[in-house]
Amino acid sequence: MRAILEAAVRPEGRLRLGTALSEMSRKIGLTNADVEALEHGRDARPAEPMRFE
Repeated sequence: MRAILEAAVRPEGRLRLGTALSEMSRKIGLTNADVEALEHGRDARPAEPMRFE
């Protein structure tokens, strides 16, 4: 029963986000140094909640 449920919610042809991102970064030649530079430049502060005033 567990296998039937898993097959229903995880079809074979599903998009695996991590795999897709990894393949894309390899195609464009992204290096670990590039990723470190992106992480260094990002704003590490928590996001502010939206206000509907």
